[in-house]
Amino acid sequence: MSGVNLNKQNGNPAPAAQPVKKTRADILHEQMVRNGEIKPVVKFNRGMFALKAGIILAVITIIAVVASWRVNVLENNLLLGDKAEALFDQSYAPVYRAVKLGAIVLGALYLIYAVIRFIAPRRRKPNRSVFGDIGIYLMLTLVAVAMAFPLVFSIGSSLKPLDELFRFPPTVFPRQVTLDNFSDLFVTMGQSWVPFTRYITNTVLITFVGTFGHLIIASMAAFVLAKYDFPGGRTFFNVVVTCLMFSGYVTGIPNYVIMSRLKMIDTYWAVLLPAFAAPIGLFLMKQFMEGLPNSLIEAAHLDGAGEFRIFWNIVMPNVKPAWLTLIIFSVQGLWNTNAATVIYSEAKKTLVYALQQIQAGGIARTGQAAAVTVIVMLVPITIFILSQSQILETMASSGLKD
Repeated sequence: MSGVNLNKQNGNPAPAAQPVKKTRADILHEQMVRNGEIKPVVKFNRGMFALKAGIILAVITIIAVVASWRVNVLENNLLLGDKAEALFDQSYAPVYRAVKLGAIVLGALYLIYAVIRFIAPRRRKPNRSVFGDIGIYLMLTLVAVAMAFPLVFSIGSSLKPLDELFRFPPTVFPRQVTLDNFSDLFVTMGQSWVPFTRYITNTVLITFVGTFGHLIIASMAAFVLAKYDFPGGRTFFNVVVTCLMFSGYVTGIPNYVIMSRLKMIDTYWAVLLPAFAAPIGLFLMKQFMEGLPNSLIEAAHLDGAGEFRIFWNIVMPNVKPAWLTLIIFSVQGLWNTNAATVIYSEAKKTLVYALQQIQAGGIARTGQAAAVTVIVMLVPITIFILSQSQILETMASSGLKD
């Protein structure tokens, strides 16, 4: 009977298996293969590839070992054997060295190729070849090394004894790991006539209050500029964008004049108010809020929600990536400020100012200066690492469209 199978156990007919329905992408891919636009996908046998790669790497390794052994034999003959015969054999030494170097380079390149080819996910024919993947991985590796080198070098310097810090050429990793630099730094901190916990409290207070105020003010202003039209709104935002062109060194004197007129010099407000008004937060939040669907706000209005409730319960949770990024920038800027131009009282100084005074102690405090560098950059890096995962997770799970 056509389209029907008989069940051998009870003799009842069983329905035939339904054909697998192909998607439009599968049909289009088959048409492109038939037209010769792309090559058909060949199933990758990982076991056979691993066997071939192992044999090739073993052959290359044997060549490098034999070449290295011949170079050592020729050098020993030159020292112990007949001078005339040794000099004659020595003419082959450059050849063996070239073979050894070529085998090492070839083996390294083929090893990278084999690893990438083996761990690559099974996919349709990509737009780039495996060698393109190798080039991308090499470029990313070089960029990662260049970005991580200052951090690794700073940590390594803080763990070096004093004699290694003055060694030339300098080494990246310490030969004798020591924590004397940190212990000496803590001893120096304890000798300050202002308790060092006071510097830490000042910095934490300025960083927390400045970041929170900057986030709230920038978010509220961005919400109005992004979702409401009013006279002068576009001009105001253009002024904010223009302010992004000026660094803190340019605005330092105007900020000082304004704080002086407001009688806020030598107070925390001389640091906090300019932090509240930083243009980067308003620009970042406004650009991100423009991507939110207006239907969300309209639906909230229909449900009777007020403006502040819409802002706090609807808008802010949906722009979490933006304000987490803003927190990173704000904490980094406020934690690293010394505020020496607007705060004069020693009891109100920040931690960075106190650590910079230790750094300026001369050659004897070079090790302590290396430890200071690590301590200063520890908090921003930690906050960045913790916030980065949340930013990536939120970006992956969000994506509202109108």
